[in-house]
Amino acid sequence: MKPFHIIGQPGSGKTTLMVDLISELVRQGIRVGSIKHSAHVHELDKPGKDSFCHRKAGASPVTMMAGDMAAIYLPLSRGNSKPTPQMFLENPLYQNLDMVLIEGWISGPYPKIEMWRKEAGRPPLFTKVEGVRALVTDDSLDPDSSSEAKSAGLRLFQRKSPRDIVAYLLE
Repeated sequence: MKPFHIIGQPGSGKTTLMVDLISELVRQGIRVGSIKHSAHVHELDKPGKDSFCHRKAGASPVTMMAGDMAAIYLPLSRGNSKPTPQMFLENPLYQNLDMVLIEGWISGPYPKIEMWRKEAGRPPLFTKVEGVRALVTDDSLDPDSSSEAKSAGLRLFQRKSPRDIVAYLLE
């Protein structure tokens, strides 16, 4: 299983890129999973709903099933250690996949592809984040960022070419 991070500033288009990459990978017969990592703490369940009440009463895990979907709610605290997507990558649910795309988890250990748009109003992350291997954008970089991308050996991809990005992921 090959994990990759898709990172970028807020509003850069990470989720849209993830969806396009997942669709292309599935089209090519690749078994792909995803993890969405958020640095912000917020409730995943709906307060007042049955599964929420079960969790608050102390059940763990709690599974919510409806139609052809299920969600399992697990508490992630392990003493003083901070939960990470790595916990799930080690889970049997993820072990039989060819690839896992992780949206976010900027400090994670796997190769990173950065989605960048000038419109987001923030500089690219690759200059400060380790492990960035490629930059996806349809915008031109400023001269300093362009020079840094070249010296870092980043692969540059056009946003409108998810097939090229997938080919890179499969190399």
